[in-house]
Amino acid sequence: MKVLRTKPIRSLAVLAAAALLLAGCGEPADSMSGASGSSGSAGASGPMSGSSGADAAAGDWKAGLAVLSEGEARDAGGELNTIAAAVLLDGEGRILHAVVDELEAQVTADEAGVALPGDLRTKRQKGDEDYPLSAVSGIGKSWAEQADALAKHLEGMTASEVAALKTDSEGKAEDPDLLAGCTIEIEGYRDAIAKACREAKPIA
Repeated sequence: MKVLRTKPIRSLAVLAAAALLLAGCGEPADSMSGASGSSGSAGASGPMSGSSGADAAAGDWKAGLAVLSEGEARDAGGELNTIAAAVLLDGEGRILHAVVDELEAQVTADEAGVALPGDLRTKRQKGDEDYPLSAVSGIGKSWAEQADALAKHLEGMTASEVAALKTDSEGKAEDPDLLAGCTIEIEGYRDAIAKACREAKPIA
């Protein structure tokens, strides 16, 4: 275990989640541009067709990243949870693609400082092998599959529509269509995605 001060711990959690999300959010933009270009060139007759039309649309796109972090203090230690969300928005501020990840870390503390566990992988990085949610899930899906189902459900929504997504007393979705693919608590993920939408900036 490494001994670190509290501020570096939080910074490490944020960087780990953000780096993963930024890498994941870049892929759909490329695939969408390619798809738009091929469909446009196949049957286009106007001045804006093919890749030029896709480039014009992409010029209005925005990207956003948000990180929410909270800690629970206990005697001689505690728990640090960090949720990160990345979004790609169209010109109307609606979600084209979203992705979330979460880092949970149990920490201990003494007079020397704060000690982090050696494994600082996020839930997405651990996969179903090291974070076996599918084995205990009522729908037999891994954490990543359920998180991606949530993100897919939110496509086409604005920040305010995401924020208005209703949850029950356990933080789980009330929408039956969403529950069919995602039964985990979603409040934190919803809030992170909504924040990423609100803070999105134009893509240079």
